[in-house]
Amino acid sequence: MSVQGDFTNHSTEINSTGGNQSTCTIKPEASHETILPWLYLALAVMGLPTNGIVLVDLWRSERTPTNIFTLNIIMSDLLMGCSFFFRIAYYKENTNWLSGTPACNAFELIIFSCFYINLYCNMCFLLWTSINRYTTVVKPGHAIFQIFKHTRSCWILCFSTWLVVITVVYASMGVKLSLQVHGTCFDQVVNSYSVYKDQFNTIHSLGVSTFFFILCLMLVSYSLLVFHLQKIRGGSLVGTGFGPGGGLKVRRKILASVIIFVLCFLPYHVQRIILLTSEHKKCQEEFKIKTCTIFFAALSCCLHPVLQLVFRLRCCRANRNHRVKPKTEISKTLDTPHIHTINITEHAEETKKNETELSHQQPTS
Repeated sequence: MSVQGDFTNHSTEINSTGGNQSTCTIKPEASHETILPWLYLALAVMGLPTNGIVLVDLWRSERTPTNIFTLNIIMSDLLMGCSFFFRIAYYKENTNWLSGTPACNAFELIIFSCFYINLYCNMCFLLWTSINRYTTVVKPGHAIFQIFKHTRSCWILCFSTWLVVITVVYASMGVKLSLQVHGTCFDQVVNSYSVYKDQFNTIHSLGVSTFFFILCLMLVSYSLLVFHLQKIRGGSLVGTGFGPGGGLKVRRKILASVIIFVLCFLPYHVQRIILLTSEHKKCQEEFKIKTCTIFFAALSCCLHPVLQLVFRLRCCRANRNHRVKPKTEISKTLDTPHIHTINITEHAEETKKNETELSHQQPTS
């Protein structure tokens, strides 16, 4: 493995600013060639089939707003899963490629653009889902939230989300690719963040503020929804997109969604806060943390379809259990005329019997 530079503080000339800046050069880890490729291969093997199954199921289902947002989440996860193969090749060959070569630039563009597009599209679609659930149950007739009630407007919202996120990500990647660090492709991808710290502060700040803004809105939407369900405990949720399982199942879906969101996305953005505030005196340790948080963020593309499959199975079981009551009510209504018929017949037979007895008594008199 060829390694450019040592893990020491040194002065590096920055062509874009013309000044000098003390920085810390990160060395490649042995785990990048031995462990990480297998981990991402496992994510691809698990994520692509499960996302494919959920995609087919959603495509055949009714186009409700919740299904539309979930469908876009699955499409984003599939995009992320396909990029894992490029990430595996990068971890295997990044120290053999020179910085600035077409192979290095292409793999960097594919890997990181797919990662960030998936990351922020997923967060936006999860936010739209939380707002849709809140408006459907709590504010079904509110004029401001009508965009979440119609399929056409939901598709427009999803398309706009894709467009904005892709534009911002590729603009950021254009800035990233223009700031070259001499050495291997590993140095170009990793050490540029330390060398050009000031140039990336704006990008990190935008990503961190977007994440915490979305997280706060999700928590507010779901908190208000749970509070509303607590007040109307036992009320009907028909037509809300949750199925007939009741408020308990709704709370489980909310809890699972929030846990996955926090587990996968929060560590990565805490790490970005560290990048914003750090002086990069322990950049090798920071790099290890960043590698782990990226893996946790990538894990979301496997957890989302598994969660969908689990809750769809529960919905089916709830539907079967819920069909028992109408049959009982129908049988009762059918029994009632039968009872009346028996009573009328018995009364008619008794009357006929009395008439017969009277007819036998008249000749004797």
